[in-house]
Amino acid sequence: MGKITPNDTKGEDAPLSETADVVGGFPFFLSLAALLPTGLLFTILAVARIPYSDPGTTVAFIVAILVGALCAKLFIRKHISVLIHEFKHSLISNLVGNKHKGMKIDEDSGYYRWAYTKNTAHFNAFIALAPYIVPVFTFVGCIFALTFSRHDRFFTVILVGIGYGTDLLLNIRDISPIQTDITLIRGGYKIGVLYIIAWNVLLAGLLLTWAFNGSAGLLLLLEDVSTCFVYLYFWLFGGNTE
Repeated sequence: MGKITPNDTKGEDAPLSETADVVGGFPFFLSLAALLPTGLLFTILAVARIPYSDPGTTVAFIVAILVGALCAKLFIRKHISVLIHEFKHSLISNLVGNKHKGMKIDEDSGYYRWAYTKNTAHFNAFIALAPYIVPVFTFVGCIFALTFSRHDRFFTVILVGIGYGTDLLLNIRDISPIQTDITLIRGGYKIGVLYIIAWNVLLAGLLLTWAFNGSAGLLLLLEDVSTCFVYLYFWLFGGNTE
């Protein structure tokens, strides 16, 4: 769980529930409104471009995801799991310029404390949800793929799949109605979970595109999205798309 204190707080750092009733303002809901339809569109278009002429690679990707999830379940537990959870809080907090106030790691629980200013307060919702959306292992998998298998699509798919499977398991394992990271999001638990789903769906679409079609696939994805918006425009406002 994350704990925050404003910079003018005196004395001991207070839990999130004592320093703010909820987190998540206009930027948070604006990003949610953008993420959800974009993620769904990206994933649908990415699946449509999977090269089904090469079913072996598709199967390898699915198996790699399952292997990554299994490894996370078996080996990332207790202190290690808590450490990764709190690290994700700290990573986003530090990236947006907040002040580190401390971290505690126990066997089955922990917390990260940070102090924010008026200029960074709107990031608190993103920091709170960081353990459920930050793809640390996927990023590592991508780095390994770019370093060791840049020209081997099959092994790229395996490496990225293992990383994504690991992140996916970790991202959803701690989701719970009693998890204050999520319940203190403005709008409640359901909004928090919806944001987590939207972010992970978007990530899935981007990964599918890159893993199967490389950087060129990302450009094709943008072209597909542009085409969809053109057709949507003509559907809404009339006209001939030809």
